[in-house]
Order: sequence, then structure tokens, then C-alpha cells
Amino acid sequence: MILKAALVGIIYWIAMGRANYFFSFAFRKPVVLGVFIGLVFGDVKTGLLYGATIQLMYMGGIEAGGNIPSDQALAACIAIPVAIINNLDPAASVAIAVPFGVLGVLINNVRRTINSFYNTKADTFVENGEYDKLATFSFLLPWLTNGILYFTPVFIATLYGPNVIQAFLDIIPEWFMNGLANAGGMLPALGFALTLVIMGKKQYIPFFVLGFFLHAVMGFSMLTGAVLALCIAMIVSLFKQNEEGELA
Repeated sequence: MILKAALVGIIYWIAMGRANYFFSFAFRKPVVLGVFIGLVFGDVKTGLLYGATIQLMYMGGIEAGGNIPSDQALAACIAIPVAIINNLDPAASVAIAVPFGVLGVLINNVRRTINSFYNTKADTFVENGEYDKLATFSFLLPWLTNGILYFTPVFIATLYGPNVIQAFLDIIPEWFMNGLANAGGMLPALGFALTLVIMGKKQYIPFFVLGFFLHAVMGFSMLTGAVLALCIAMIVSLFKQNEEGELA
């Protein structure tokens, strides 16, 4: 179990460590994490089921200015292992995920506070022209600090399992937990509402109609539809860039 707990902790570190921001931004999604956590526990199908269920809460999440409203990666990395070990209902995994998603925001703020000291030191090196030392304080030390902050809570929660999590949940008042659960239940509706707002714009309606009828006629899977949509988006973007280049 120690190995599994360590692997889940490393998965969370990779998801939030920001060694490669574009990769970590996609990797931190619960539906993606569910696959890898399920792989660690030898049940990818169940891990994906829990991850997809938790993902519904965050479909409408917007990180305005880089400020995360909730840490979906921590929510997934704690809730999914507990749900797999105890064979919980997917709805129960959501109830566990919500408070830890909020807790992850606190961890993220601690990370930023610590990194401010590294940034100050890095600025000093730039002023003194000591560029050879810059990578240590602008990347290496912040990344290792992220490892301690992100690896530790997930490792402990996964290793000691429900007892530690239950002890934490017992501290939280029941009314607060109910509020979080209700808010979590509303988030999928928010996500779908935002998606409908985007699709409702007149310039996107032809793409929506085209996708709907292609799916109705051809009956392809969601993955195939996503690939087709990506190709169409890239083609439209390419024509737009060429048009703007000619105008320039």
C-alpha cells in the first residue's frame, strides 16, 4: 500500500507541479487522473468512472487570473483512491471530493507565498548578472517545494485511508458539508450552462448543427466527434490566419 500511496502522491505532484504547464493543465483533470489512479489500483474502468463523475463538478470552472476556485486534482487524488478501496457509490466520491478541492486552494496559496521568496532571490541574481544561478531559484527549488506540498497530503491520505479522511471530515460541521455537497451538485449545471452560452453564439451555431446531424446520421463515438471537431477548428483557424496575413 505504501507504493500505491507514493504513486498517487507523485501523480498529484505531476498534475500540479507545473514542470510543463500545458501538460499539467490537461493532466490535472479528474477524468484523466482517474485513468492513472485506476491503473495504480488495478482497476482503470472504476477509476475512470469516479474521475468522470468528479469532473462534472468542474466543467464550468474558470481560473480567472490563474486563481483556482477549487483544486480538482487534489479532489480527485484523494476521493478516487478512497472510493476504489471502499467500493463507494460515484455520488459518495463527489461528497468526499468537494471539501478537499477547497483545501487544495489553501495549499496553492501556500505554494505561491513560498515561491515569492524564490522570486525575490531570482531577481537579485538577474540584477547581479548571475544567470547561471537563476534556474535553481526560478525552477528547481520551486518545483521541489511543490513536490513536498503536493506529495505529502495525498500520500498520507491514501496510505492511512478512510480513518485520516474521516477524522478530517468529522471536524467539518455538518451544515458546511451539506452546503458543499449542494454546491457541488450545482456545478455540473453551471458547466453545461456555460457550454450552451458558447454554442448559442450565432457564429458557432452552424458548427453545432453540423456536429449534431453528423452524429445523428453517422452514429460515431464521442471520441471520434471530438477528433472531427478539433480538425474542423484547426482548418477554420488556418483559413483565418491566412486571411489575416493577406490583409496585413
